[in-house]
Amino acid sequence: MACGSGQVPVSCNLCEENPKIEWKCLNCDMLMCDKCKEKIHVKFKFAKDHKVVSIEEVGLHAEEVDFSSISCQNHLKQNCFMFCKSCDCLVCPLCISETHNGHGLVAIKEGYEIHTNKLKTGQKNIRTKIDELKKRKAEVKDIESTEQSRLENTLKKIETQKNVLKNEVDKHIENLKSEVMKRWEALHLTTKKEENEVTLLIGSLESKNSEVDDVIQSNDGKRVFVDGLGLVQSMEEKITPPGTKFDSIPMFLPGQITPYNIGSLENVSIKGEIEIIKQFDSEISSVAFIAACSEDTLWINTGNTLQKIKIEWRIWKIIDQKEIDGLFSMACTPSKDLLFDSGGCVLKQISGQTSEVTDSIYDVKPFSFISAVHVNPDGKVIVGAYSGKSVYPAVGRRVVVVMDKSGKHEKTYEYDRHGNPIFTCVRNITTTKNGNICVVDRLSEDDRGRVVILSEDGDVINTFSGHPEFNTDKNPFKPKCAFTTHSDNIVVSKFASSILYFFNSSGNLIRWCDISKFRVSIPSAFCVADSGHTFIGCTGSKGKIYEVKIS
Repeated sequence: MACGSGQVPVSCNLCEENPKIEWKCLNCDMLMCDKCKEKIHVKFKFAKDHKVVSIEEVGLHAEEVDFSSISCQNHLKQNCFMFCKSCDCLVCPLCISETHNGHGLVAIKEGYEIHTNKLKTGQKNIRTKIDELKKRKAEVKDIESTEQSRLENTLKKIETQKNVLKNEVDKHIENLKSEVMKRWEALHLTTKKEENEVTLLIGSLESKNSEVDDVIQSNDGKRVFVDGLGLVQSMEEKITPPGTKFDSIPMFLPGQITPYNIGSLENVSIKGEIEIIKQFDSEISSVAFIAACSEDTLWINTGNTLQKIKIEWRIWKIIDQKEIDGLFSMACTPSKDLLFDSGGCVLKQISGQTSEVTDSIYDVKPFSFISAVHVNPDGKVIVGAYSGKSVYPAVGRRVVVVMDKSGKHEKTYEYDRHGNPIFTCVRNITTTKNGNICVVDRLSEDDRGRVVILSEDGDVINTFSGHPEFNTDKNPFKPKCAFTTHSDNIVVSKFASSILYFFNSSGNLIRWCDISKFRVSIPSAFCVADSGHTFIGCTGSKGKIYEVKIS
């Protein structure tokens, strides 16, 4: 009980001797020592149904709270004597008669405990939020520490690479360092900003926590109800940590010194490089596409007509013919089935056994259209695809998709390591033995384009946009077809031209040649048979097919 401004010890309500209070029965409103709880209270009627809690749970204070002088806020001459649970407020007799009659009215002491429990619940939430914010602060610190270590490691690699390269590369290295420092400064500013914001939130919550402690420790009923109500409301407000997403310091990936960017010594002579084995004359005007099923069996496309021909010495025999409305690309599988693109997102198939035309299992959804198809020696189907209605300009996604024999998408190539789209419109594809992918990428409706060499991991190894000896603004580079020779070199042809470009498997230009010197008219389609010989379909008054050996 209270005694002036001091306090006197409270003894056990049962033995009235032991001052060491450890328990309280909420039903009896009785304080007990441990001995009386175990020996006496258990003998009370219905004691087994009573709720007995430890003294730490009820926040025992040596002095009792005085509720006798709390004035009613609505009736100033009246003192509050009850608590309305329905309206969560103190009431006087006039309040009850005017407004709260029939409401859930309880004693002030019980209302005090209700509000105190709310404050404690709010305080617990504050502590939880403080712990969460401290954890986030630690995470931010860890991020900064990790990124600082990565920064040091990146700068070390950059310095190592700098020692290897000379002249113009030195300038490039300095640019790299400047960029990584900008990234670091941006990251550092961001982490510091969030750290400061979290610190301010923690400070605000700690201040509020201290206010709650002051109210609870004051044993002042008026403060609990008046000040505490506002604190409860403010503690219920949601606190959301900033949770900024930090852009990591980029790894430095050293480039390689290659003949492409340094220059190399190559024998450019084309003597003996191309040998014509056979020439086949026909009545067709041109060969648009050609695919080899075997050494002596080819599929050729002549516009809307698709013919399967068997070569017998220097003549060919048509063994199957299909009328196909719109064929844009085709390739043979190891099982001798022909895959072709005739518009849409699913490749068509002609069975090598039954000659039946069906939809294949190769579907490029979610992309809308296929633009090129290639089958590598392992039987994987590689297609160019795009989404959107417009081809030029490139609106929508442009990709190269690798599918296994079951049609499952294994890889999709779309962006370079800087996040920039690689392709505009994939028109032709070939592959090399080391897994590199060569793509003829058309850039505009007038057939301007470039050749892109991708590694199996999707890195752009090389690009080729024409030879300065032939290509200018007035005579731009217009690549048409690409194929891989038996010796694993890449050959690229041009629209309406007899010039062929030869690259190694990494896309480095080796040489060029004009095959008109070999009396071969303008080439329009290529394929390589299992024998290693190349078949060239040509455009002219009468389309010719040549079987050649390219060494």
